[in-house]
Amino acid sequence: MLRFFCPVFLLFAHIVVAQEGFAYGDSILAVVGEKVITAYEVMQASAREEALLPRSLTAQQRSAETVALRRRALSNMIDRELLYLEFQALKAKIPEQIVQERLNQAVLSQAGGDQARFEEMLYKEGMSLQEFKERLGKNLAIDMLLYDRVNRGITISQQKIADYYEQNKASFSKAAKFHLEAILLRKDGRYQEHLEDTCREIYEKLQGGAAFAELAKEYSEGANAENGGDQGWLSEMNAQLHELVETMQPGELAAKPLDLGSSLYIVRLINREEAKEQMSSEEEEKIRQILSEKEEEERYNKLLRELRLKFSVRRMDGMPGD
Repeated sequence: MLRFFCPVFLLFAHIVVAQEGFAYGDSILAVVGEKVITAYEVMQASAREEALLPRSLTAQQRSAETVALRRRALSNMIDRELLYLEFQALKAKIPEQIVQERLNQAVLSQAGGDQARFEEMLYKEGMSLQEFKERLGKNLAIDMLLYDRVNRGITISQQKIADYYEQNKASFSKAAKFHLEAILLRKDGRYQEHLEDTCREIYEKLQGGAAFAELAKEYSEGANAENGGDQGWLSEMNAQLHELVETMQPGELAAKPLDLGSSLYIVRLINREEAKEQMSSEEEEKIRQILSEKEEEERYNKLLRELRLKFSVRRMDGMPGD
């Protein structure tokens, strides 16, 4: 005989309550229409996520996380039962051929096409082939209903996309980027006694055709000296440096060293990418997907609200709905 029991205990107990004479799996956590959902079914549904919980959790934290996972699993199971009740109320049918095709795919992917082996696998999980086939049909029915009532016919206008882009411009627009080379000379470094002469010497060599990278390896006291002073692509930098490179063109050498307090920088701009303000086609498609998913979520929640009013739902885990 199935019984109701203390909600929180049911969600993470793993023992047989001998004095009551029934197992954990016998307890009922929800009834949707005439479908009973037991604690054991919820535990099975959340088992994979529970196995992924960090080992570093304390016993109290693990119990709390387990309760949360099982409540989420129960909510999902209730939703799916409501959707299946709606499918049945519509007197819709899934063609037997489609169910059989899905079954054949499962046998092929999980047992290499060996049905006897597949049935043995099901037996170890406590399920018959017929029960598995019925579950397949149920899942197909729910998917079909969701497609018809949630996914189908969503159209996102260009105006909505443009509005979203404007409202979230900071997330999409890209700042200007600069690819720089620099020779760094420390004021208290190895050239401190003749810093100006060294700068002049470097500029003369550059103007004479010497490669910037080779001079950086020879003179620079910066971290990137071995890489020929290559600083890579930068979008965030010192304000004075940013002000300087904003005025430069690709390939241009700064007219004089930049004084940043403790060091002098001889800077060359390799290339630049201007700030991007307009929406790209990739961003447009990303926004379309975001808005489509939002519309699907709103449709899904609206459908479930309607179904909770239409069908009987009793939930016994202490959450709304009981």
